[in-house]
Amino acid sequence: MTLRVSAYLSPLSHSVQNIYAPWMDRLSEASNGRIKFETYWGGGLGRNPYKQFDLVKAGITDVGLVQPSYTPGQFPQMQAFELPFMMRSSTEASLVAWRLFERGLLSGFDDVKLLGLWTAEPSNLYTREPVEKYEDIAALKIRSVGRLEGDFLNRLNAVPEALHPADAVEALRRGTIDGAIQGWIAINTFQTYRETSHVITAPLGTVTFGIMMNRAKWEQIPADLQQIIDDNSGPVIALYGGRAYDKRQAEISARLREEKHLIFVDADPSELEEMQTYVQPIAETWMDRTPGGAETYRAIQDILVDLRRRERQS
Repeated sequence: MTLRVSAYLSPLSHSVQNIYAPWMDRLSEASNGRIKFETYWGGGLGRNPYKQFDLVKAGITDVGLVQPSYTPGQFPQMQAFELPFMMRSSTEASLVAWRLFERGLLSGFDDVKLLGLWTAEPSNLYTREPVEKYEDIAALKIRSVGRLEGDFLNRLNAVPEALHPADAVEALRRGTIDGAIQGWIAINTFQTYRETSHVITAPLGTVTFGIMMNRAKWEQIPADLQQIIDDNSGPVIALYGGRAYDKRQAEISARLREEKHLIFVDADPSELEEMQTYVQPIAETWMDRTPGGAETYRAIQDILVDLRRRERQS
Protein backbone atom coordinates (compact mmCIF):
# COMPACT_ATOMS: atom_id res chain seq x y z
CA MET A 1 0.00 0.00 0.00
CA THR A 2 1.57 3.27 -1.18
CA LEU A 3 0.28 6.49 0.37
CA ARG A 4 0.74 10.00 -0.97
CA VAL A 5 1.85 12.12 1.97
CA SER A 6 1.98 15.90 1.81
CA ALA A 7 2.65 19.04 3.83
CA TYR A 8 2.80 22.71 2.98
CA LEU A 9 6.00 22.82 5.06
CA SER A 10 9.57 22.41 3.83
CA PRO A 11 11.16 18.95 4.05
CA LEU A 12 13.65 20.58 6.45
CA SER A 13 10.93 21.97 8.71
CA HIS A 14 10.73 20.97 12.36
CA SER A 15 7.41 19.15 11.99
CA VAL A 16 8.42 17.13 8.93
CA GLN A 17 11.82 16.09 10.27
CA ASN A 18 10.90 15.40 13.89
CA ILE A 19 7.29 14.23 13.74
CA TYR A 20 6.10 13.29 10.26
CA ALA A 21 9.23 11.44 9.07
CA PRO A 22 9.78 9.38 12.28
CA TRP A 23 6.13 8.37 12.25
CA MET A 24 6.39 7.24 8.61
CA ASP A 25 9.58 5.27 9.41
CA ARG A 26 7.77 3.61 12.28
CA LEU A 27 4.91 2.51 10.02
CA SER A 28 7.29 1.18 7.39
CA GLU A 29 9.16 -0.86 9.99
CA ALA A 30 6.00 -2.12 11.73
CA SER A 31 4.54 -3.28 8.41
CA ASN A 32 7.80 -4.87 7.19
CA GLY A 33 7.83 -2.46 4.28
CA ARG A 34 4.26 -3.13 3.15
CA ILE A 35 3.31 0.50 3.84
CA LYS A 36 5.20 2.82 1.49
CA PHE A 37 5.07 6.57 0.97
CA GLU A 38 5.31 9.10 -1.84
CA THR A 39 6.16 12.42 -0.22
CA TYR A 40 5.16 15.87 -1.44
CA TRP A 41 6.76 18.39 0.88
CA GLY A 42 6.85 22.15 0.45
CA GLY A 43 3.31 22.32 -0.89
CA GLY A 44 3.89 19.89 -3.75
CA LEU A 45 0.15 19.10 -3.86
CA GLY A 46 -1.02 22.51 -2.68
CA ARG A 47 0.86 25.38 -1.05
CA ASN A 48 -1.96 27.23 0.68
CA PRO A 49 -1.84 26.31 4.42
CA TYR A 50 -5.52 27.25 4.73
CA LYS A 51 -6.57 24.62 2.15
CA GLN A 52 -4.85 21.51 3.52
CA PHE A 53 -8.01 19.98 5.01
CA ASP A 54 -9.73 20.35 1.64
CA LEU A 55 -6.81 18.54 -0.06
CA VAL A 56 -7.22 15.56 2.27
CA LYS A 57 -11.01 15.53 2.08
CA ALA A 58 -10.96 15.63 -1.73
CA GLY A 59 -8.31 12.90 -2.00
CA ILE A 60 -5.75 15.11 -3.72
CA THR A 61 -3.43 13.83 -1.02
CA ASP A 62 -3.91 10.58 0.89
CA VAL A 63 -2.37 11.88 4.11
CA GLY A 64 -1.97 15.56 4.94
CA LEU A 65 -0.80 17.89 7.68
CA VAL A 66 -3.68 20.12 8.75
CA GLN A 67 -3.66 23.08 11.13
CA PRO A 68 -7.21 23.17 12.57
CA SER A 69 -7.09 26.90 13.38
CA TYR A 70 -6.61 27.53 9.63
CA THR A 71 -10.00 25.89 8.95
CA PRO A 72 -12.44 28.13 10.87
CA GLY A 73 -15.66 26.45 11.96
CA GLN A 74 -14.57 22.92 11.00
CA PHE A 75 -13.21 21.89 14.41
CA PRO A 76 -15.07 24.09 16.93
CA GLN A 77 -14.04 22.33 20.15
CA MET A 78 -10.33 22.54 19.30
CA GLN A 79 -10.56 26.30 19.66
CA ALA A 80 -10.29 25.72 23.42
CA PHE A 81 -6.54 25.21 23.01
CA GLU A 82 -6.22 28.94 22.28
CA LEU A 83 -7.21 29.80 25.87
CA PRO A 84 -4.26 31.40 27.72
CA PHE A 85 -2.57 29.92 30.80
CA MET A 86 -4.24 26.51 30.47
CA MET A 87 -1.51 24.24 29.06
CA ARG A 88 2.00 24.06 30.51
CA SER A 89 3.75 22.31 27.63
CA SER A 90 3.32 20.91 24.16
CA THR A 91 3.43 17.33 25.44
CA GLU A 92 0.68 18.02 27.95
CA ALA A 93 -1.52 19.80 25.39
CA SER A 94 -0.94 17.12 22.75
CA LEU A 95 -2.01 14.32 25.08
CA VAL A 96 -5.08 16.33 26.13
CA ALA A 97 -6.04 16.78 22.47
CA TRP A 98 -5.86 13.07 21.68
CA ARG A 99 -7.74 12.07 24.84
CA LEU A 100 -10.52 14.50 23.95
CA PHE A 101 -10.80 12.84 20.55
CA GLU A 102 -10.86 9.37 22.14
CA ARG A 103 -13.73 10.53 24.35
CA GLY A 104 -15.69 11.62 21.28
CA LEU A 105 -15.61 15.30 22.25
CA LEU A 106 -13.96 16.69 19.10
CA SER A 107 -16.14 17.10 16.02
CA GLY A 108 -15.30 17.88 12.40
CA PHE A 109 -13.46 14.71 11.45
CA ASP A 110 -16.29 12.71 9.85
CA ASP A 111 -14.97 13.22 6.31
CA VAL A 112 -11.42 12.12 7.13
CA LYS A 113 -9.59 9.50 9.17
CA LEU A 114 -7.81 11.32 12.00
CA LEU A 115 -4.45 9.70 12.64
CA GLY A 116 -3.01 12.00 15.25
CA LEU A 117 -3.00 15.40 16.94
CA TRP A 118 -0.33 17.48 18.61
CA THR A 119 0.22 21.09 19.52
CA ALA A 120 3.04 23.56 19.34
CA GLU A 121 4.48 24.83 22.61
CA PRO A 122 2.38 27.45 24.42
CA SER A 123 2.91 30.88 22.89
CA ASN A 124 4.43 33.96 24.49
CA LEU A 125 3.90 37.69 24.03
CA TYR A 126 6.69 39.54 22.18
CA THR A 127 6.78 43.33 21.81
CA ARG A 128 8.89 45.95 20.09
CA GLU A 129 8.83 48.30 23.07
CA PRO A 130 9.50 47.51 26.77
CA VAL A 131 6.74 45.76 28.71
CA GLU A 132 6.66 44.64 32.32
CA LYS A 133 3.17 43.16 32.51
CA TYR A 134 0.24 42.34 30.26
CA GLU A 135 -1.59 45.58 31.02
CA ASP A 136 1.27 47.45 29.32
CA ILE A 137 -0.04 46.43 25.89
CA ALA A 138 -3.22 48.53 26.10
CA ALA A 139 -3.81 50.28 22.74
CA LEU A 140 -0.99 48.31 21.07
CA LYS A 141 -1.52 46.31 17.87
CA ILE A 142 -0.62 42.66 18.51
CA ARG A 143 -0.48 39.80 16.03
CA SER A 144 -2.68 36.86 17.06
CA VAL A 145 -3.83 33.61 15.45
CA GLY A 146 -7.26 32.53 16.63
CA ARG A 147 -10.42 34.12 17.90
CA LEU A 148 -9.79 33.42 21.59
CA GLU A 149 -6.35 35.00 21.45
CA GLY A 150 -8.03 38.01 19.88
CA ASP A 151 -10.65 38.03 22.65
CA PHE A 152 -7.87 37.99 25.27
CA LEU A 153 -6.14 40.94 23.61
CA ASN A 154 -9.42 42.84 23.45
CA ARG A 155 -9.91 42.27 27.17
CA LEU A 156 -6.52 43.92 27.70
CA ASN A 157 -7.62 46.84 25.48
CA ALA A 158 -5.06 45.86 22.84
CA VAL A 159 -5.86 45.58 19.12
CA PRO A 160 -5.59 42.02 17.68
CA GLU A 161 -4.21 41.66 14.14
CA ALA A 162 -4.66 38.30 12.36
CA LEU A 163 -1.49 37.80 10.31
CA HIS A 164 0.56 34.91 8.97
CA PRO A 165 3.90 34.72 10.86
CA ALA A 166 5.91 35.89 7.83
CA ASP A 167 3.59 38.86 7.35
CA ALA A 168 3.81 39.65 11.06
CA VAL A 169 7.60 39.96 10.88
CA GLU A 170 7.34 42.43 8.03
CA ALA A 171 4.66 44.39 9.91
CA LEU A 172 6.90 44.53 12.98
CA ARG A 173 9.81 45.71 10.83
CA ARG A 174 7.68 48.49 9.40
CA GLY A 175 6.19 49.38 12.76
CA THR A 176 2.60 48.79 11.66
CA ILE A 177 2.12 46.37 14.57
CA ASP A 178 3.67 46.53 18.03
CA GLY A 179 4.01 42.89 19.01
CA ALA A 180 3.07 39.28 18.37
CA ILE A 181 1.79 36.20 20.12
CA GLN A 182 3.93 33.28 18.93
CA GLY A 183 5.77 30.20 20.12
CA TRP A 184 9.54 29.89 20.38
CA ILE A 185 9.89 27.70 17.30
CA ALA A 186 7.94 30.13 15.12
CA ILE A 187 9.95 33.02 16.58
CA ASN A 188 13.12 31.24 15.51
CA THR A 189 11.82 30.10 12.11
CA PHE A 190 10.56 33.52 11.07
CA GLN A 191 13.26 35.47 12.96
CA THR A 192 10.61 37.49 14.80
CA TYR A 193 12.99 38.00 17.71
CA ARG A 194 15.08 40.32 15.53
CA GLU A 195 12.15 42.75 15.30
CA THR A 196 11.11 42.61 18.98
CA SER A 197 12.86 43.51 22.21
CA HIS A 198 10.82 42.03 25.10
CA VAL A 199 9.01 38.78 25.83
CA ILE A 200 6.59 37.84 28.62
CA THR A 201 7.21 34.13 29.04
CA ALA A 202 3.93 33.03 30.68
CA PRO A 203 2.17 30.35 28.59
CA LEU A 204 -0.60 31.66 26.38
CA GLY A 205 -2.57 29.49 23.95
CA THR A 206 -1.32 26.68 21.73
CA VAL A 207 -1.58 26.03 17.99
CA THR A 208 -2.82 22.56 17.06
CA PHE A 209 -1.80 20.27 14.20
CA GLY A 210 -3.24 17.04 12.87
CA ILE A 211 -2.26 14.24 10.52
CA MET A 212 -5.36 13.22 8.59
CA MET A 213 -6.10 10.62 5.91
CA ASN A 214 -8.64 10.70 3.12
CA ARG A 215 -11.61 8.60 4.27
CA ALA A 216 -12.01 6.65 1.01
CA LYS A 217 -8.30 5.83 0.95
CA TRP A 218 -8.47 4.56 4.53
CA GLU A 219 -11.31 2.21 3.62
CA GLN A 220 -9.22 0.72 0.78
CA ILE A 221 -6.43 -0.33 3.15
CA PRO A 222 -6.41 -4.02 4.21
CA ALA A 223 -7.61 -4.57 7.76
CA ASP A 224 -4.24 -5.81 9.03
CA LEU A 225 -2.50 -2.67 7.76
CA GLN A 226 -5.24 -0.49 9.22
CA GLN A 227 -4.49 -2.10 12.58
CA ILE A 228 -0.77 -1.37 12.21
CA ILE A 229 -1.51 2.26 11.41
CA ASP A 230 -3.87 2.58 14.38
CA ASP A 231 -1.38 0.92 16.75
CA ASN A 232 1.36 3.35 15.71
CA SER A 233 -0.62 6.59 15.51
CA GLY A 234 -2.90 8.42 17.97
CA PRO A 235 -0.99 8.75 21.28
CA VAL A 236 2.26 7.87 19.48
CA ILE A 237 1.91 10.94 17.26
CA ALA A 238 0.88 13.06 20.27
CA LEU A 239 4.10 12.12 22.07
CA TYR A 240 6.26 12.53 18.95
CA GLY A 241 4.83 16.01 18.44
CA GLY A 242 4.71 17.14 22.05
CA ARG A 243 8.20 15.99 22.99
CA ALA A 244 9.75 17.32 19.78
CA TYR A 245 8.23 20.77 20.29
CA ASP A 246 9.12 20.90 24.00
CA LYS A 247 12.73 19.91 23.32
CA ARG A 248 13.15 22.43 20.52
CA GLN A 249 11.50 25.32 22.36
CA ALA A 250 13.77 24.72 25.37
CA GLU A 251 16.83 24.89 23.12
CA ILE A 252 15.69 28.07 21.36
CA SER A 253 14.58 29.95 24.47
CA ALA A 254 17.82 29.07 26.29
CA ARG A 255 19.92 30.27 23.35
CA LEU A 256 18.04 33.54 22.97
CA ARG A 257 18.23 34.17 26.72
CA GLU A 258 21.97 33.47 26.74
CA GLU A 259 22.64 35.61 23.65
CA LYS A 260 20.48 38.42 25.09
CA HIS A 261 18.49 38.86 21.87
CA LEU A 262 15.45 39.59 24.04
CA ILE A 263 14.72 40.95 27.49
CA PHE A 264 12.85 38.18 29.30
CA VAL A 265 9.99 39.15 31.59
CA ASP A 266 9.00 36.10 33.62
CA ALA A 267 5.44 36.75 34.78
CA ASP A 268 4.87 36.72 38.53
CA PRO A 269 2.47 34.01 39.81
CA SER A 270 0.26 36.71 41.30
CA GLU A 271 -0.05 38.35 37.89
CA LEU A 272 -1.05 35.04 36.32
CA GLU A 273 -3.72 34.62 38.97
CA GLU A 274 -4.98 38.11 38.18
CA MET A 275 -5.03 37.31 34.47
CA GLN A 276 -7.57 34.56 35.14
CA THR A 277 -10.14 37.31 35.70
CA TYR A 278 -9.60 38.21 32.04
CA VAL A 279 -9.59 34.62 30.77
CA GLN A 280 -12.58 33.12 32.58
CA PRO A 281 -15.25 35.26 30.85
CA ILE A 282 -13.66 34.35 27.50
CA ALA A 283 -13.85 30.65 28.41
CA GLU A 284 -17.47 30.96 29.53
CA THR A 285 -18.49 32.78 26.35
CA TRP A 286 -16.73 30.13 24.28
CA MET A 287 -18.53 27.34 26.14
CA ASP A 288 -21.91 29.02 25.58
CA ARG A 289 -21.48 29.37 21.81
CA THR A 290 -19.70 26.06 21.10
CA PRO A 291 -21.55 22.73 20.71
CA GLY A 292 -20.42 20.58 23.63
CA GLY A 293 -18.23 23.43 24.81
CA ALA A 294 -18.90 23.07 28.53
CA GLU A 295 -18.39 19.28 28.44
CA THR A 296 -15.15 19.73 26.47
CA TYR A 297 -13.84 22.37 28.87
CA ARG A 298 -14.62 20.20 31.92
CA ALA A 299 -12.95 17.22 30.25
CA ILE A 300 -9.80 19.28 29.60
CA GLN A 301 -9.60 20.15 33.31
CA ASP A 302 -10.12 16.50 34.30
CA ILE A 303 -7.46 15.26 31.87
CA LEU A 304 -4.99 17.91 33.07
CA VAL A 305 -5.50 16.86 36.69
CA ASP A 306 -4.81 13.23 35.75
CA LEU A 307 -1.74 14.03 33.64
CA ARG A 308 -0.22 16.27 36.32
CA ARG A 309 -0.90 13.70 39.03
CA ARG A 310 0.89 11.05 36.97
CA GLU A 311 3.77 13.46 36.36
CA ARG A 312 4.20 14.07 40.11
CA GLN A 313 4.18 10.34 40.77
CA SER A 314 6.75 9.50 38.10
